[in-house]
Amino acid sequence: MPQSIDGLILIDTSAWIDALRGKTPRIVSIVRHLLENDLAATCGPVMMEIRRGLRNNERKKVLSLFNAVHRFNFHEEDWELAGELDAMLREKGITVPPVDLLIARICIRYKLQLLTKDEHFKNIPGLKIL
Repeated sequence: MPQSIDGLILIDTSAWIDALRGKTPRIVSIVRHLLENDLAATCGPVMMEIRRGLRNNERKKVLSLFNAVHRFNFHEEDWELAGELDAMLREKGITVPPVDLLIARICIRYKLQLLTKDEHFKNIPGLKIL
């Protein structure tokens, strides 16, 4: 399985949803590998998106998975850099959801690869996508 520079890979919400629902065998396999080998990472925006989308009967089971996941935090400048990134992309006619810009900033700051199914991440310079 592929790994980032330091071995950890941030799993985006789209990949978590796919894996939890068992939709794409490749995504399921990668997420399982990352969890089993202590290589899965997350950040606040992903946790927010996951929590807001969970059904009551899924909460306990799904949220317990995140006890074994590495968490990465923002630095104050990440908010500003995400805003600058957004402005630069918009000048090129590219729109990326604000939450995804924050996820990208975390990956760039910590040199993490991102496992995602969302195509718009490909437009972000400096972001390494699995």
